[in-house]
Amino acid sequence: MNDIVTVEVTDDIALVIISNPPVNAINQKVRSGLMTAFQTVDQDNNVRAVVLKCAGRTFMAGADIKEFDEPIAEPGYHEVFRVIESCSKPVIAAMHGTALGAGLEAALACHYRCAVENARMGLPEVSLGIIPGAGGSQRLPRLIGAKEALEFILGGVTVSATEAYKIGILDRVIKEDLMEGTLEYIGSLLADGVGPRKVSEMLVDKSGYGEEFLVDARKLSARRLRGQNAPNLVIEAINNAVNLPFEEGIRKEKIIGDKALVSKEAKALRNIFFSEREIGKIPGISSDTKRMQINNVAILGSGTMGGGIAMNFANAGIPAVILDVSEAVLQRGIAVVRENYENTVKRGRLSKSDMVDRMELISGTTDYNAIAESDLVIEAVFEDIDLKKKVFKKIDGICKPEAIIATNTSTLNINQIAAVTKRPEKIIGLHFFSPANVMKLLEIVRAEKTSPEVLATAIDTAKRIKKIGVVAGVCFGFIGNRMMAEGFHREADQMLLEGASPQQIDQVMYGFGFPMGPFAMHDMAGVDIMHSILKTTGKKENNREPYFNVLYQVGELGRFGQKTGSGFYRYDEGSRRPLHDPVTDALILQEAERLGIKRTTIENSEIEQRCMYSLINEGAKILEEGIAYRPGDIDVIWSYGYGFPRFRGGPMYMADQIGLETIYEAVMSYRDKFGDYWTPAPLLETLARDKKTFADWNIA
Repeated sequence: MNDIVTVEVTDDIALVIISNPPVNAINQKVRSGLMTAFQTVDQDNNVRAVVLKCAGRTFMAGADIKEFDEPIAEPGYHEVFRVIESCSKPVIAAMHGTALGAGLEAALACHYRCAVENARMGLPEVSLGIIPGAGGSQRLPRLIGAKEALEFILGGVTVSATEAYKIGILDRVIKEDLMEGTLEYIGSLLADGVGPRKVSEMLVDKSGYGEEFLVDARKLSARRLRGQNAPNLVIEAINNAVNLPFEEGIRKEKIIGDKALVSKEAKALRNIFFSEREIGKIPGISSDTKRMQINNVAILGSGTMGGGIAMNFANAGIPAVILDVSEAVLQRGIAVVRENYENTVKRGRLSKSDMVDRMELISGTTDYNAIAESDLVIEAVFEDIDLKKKVFKKIDGICKPEAIIATNTSTLNINQIAAVTKRPEKIIGLHFFSPANVMKLLEIVRAEKTSPEVLATAIDTAKRIKKIGVVAGVCFGFIGNRMMAEGFHREADQMLLEGASPQQIDQVMYGFGFPMGPFAMHDMAGVDIMHSILKTTGKKENNREPYFNVLYQVGELGRFGQKTGSGFYRYDEGSRRPLHDPVTDALILQEAERLGIKRTTIENSEIEQRCMYSLINEGAKILEEGIAYRPGDIDVIWSYGYGFPRFRGGPMYMADQIGLETIYEAVMSYRDKFGDYWTPAPLLETLARDKKTFADWNIA
């Protein structure tokens, strides 16, 4: 044993206690301590039963992911869990908080499992490109059946203790005190003379686990985890549980697991995992930085975005009032909110009572004075800087002095908006992504005079409403939209003029791993959004280095996408399926001719490279300018906000894998061919010259 794993014996019950804060992650010290502890209690004749529990706020929340890039130090998971399962006394896992990954696998190695009612558990390894490789792929099918085990693992979700009990993972759900309930359960086991019950010795229930089920499972995984190989490895491991003795299945699980652990896919997914955990580390912000209390919010605008933002706060139990210009507009917006909740209830993801509770937290008003005491006010009006300035100037005189006022702008200069108020230090950008009640990303834009207190409060608020909050600086489009507009999508638009079609480019980007291509995305989001930005920001240029010439012309025709039945594609009434439209072809040809661009065939490989290298080059500029703090911040934004395939690790991580020298040389060749707008970012040039990576770079 060691100071992380201790044993306490009370009467004839041994408590094996893990204390490895903050989340009791399983590392070498935990494994070593567990092995010694269980060897000790197994030899103690005074011990009749063993409880495996954890100190602190949670059970074991998984393996220590920092060990994944190195060979697992001995003792390994299989060896330790075999010792637990082989104990001659009944071993009961007592779970609270979260039991995830290897934490749940440790519980599966115990003979019985209890959990407090609000505990949650799951095997989310597939989201990291790996399999449950600590015995989970072999024990879970024996415990709950092969079909149920495969669905549980491929789903990658956490379930409540009640649900875990229903599907057979738990033996008892404890409604009151965890230890009191666990000891009561142990007493009943001992009174009945029940001894150890090894999951490894159970027979696998194969009901429903046939070829038809596996075909459907593969199709579902291919849609949900497109481009990832981990689901196939999970199926292989479960098949081994079905067809092989336990020890042989465990041996093959280790082979499969070790292979998955070092795959490019798993390493890329780990980059997103680690980057997500770094985003809250902001220079000048610490745990000592004062925070403001956000007990209520006001949202200006009841449109799709405003209503979605209100839902985020209601979901977190925070009252939200929506302000709009007329009662009719307001009621339409609130009706959409209600419809969204009703659809969630129909899908079984929300109870009716919870819906009622959340709707009661959302109110509407047409009176600006109703927001006077709001702690946080979020403006979500039309993307026009003059309108936003007018709104901010008005509410600055109404809101209480300590209130934070945020703008949901996706592109505009927040410093200019803040300048019209008497509280620039309390102005911040909170850029929600549409649909705001679904998308997890939140760009937190620090203006020039935003105070540390306001920034820290915004970061904490993002966590409170379960958003991935990434801090950005002020520039056109901040991080995500700037990279999209100044790089990826602009280059795609340019290639339309040079010879590609919307269908070809969209197919290439879909094949790359995006959920949809750039032109299908414009049609879905609304072509009018970028068209308006081009008009109001002066980004539109009529020269050899065009800025969304085709998109601009599509917008000029009022072809705003799905909502108007035509954009880059046409749409049948009531359908979202994009169809080829000769009108778009003619428009592209006309615009190319007007600009004197000779169209030719563009290979798919060039489309992918130009879209991605322009994106990466703009990301390098953003890093050097300090708009983003870390390369990983960019990777998180593009993963969560723009559908960048997670199995590629984000654009900046992908760039490091390709090699910055290779990218720099390609960018230089495109500059020579197409002009100065392809000039390499100075940071890209420096890192390529020094044979370094974005991961080597640090703004400090």
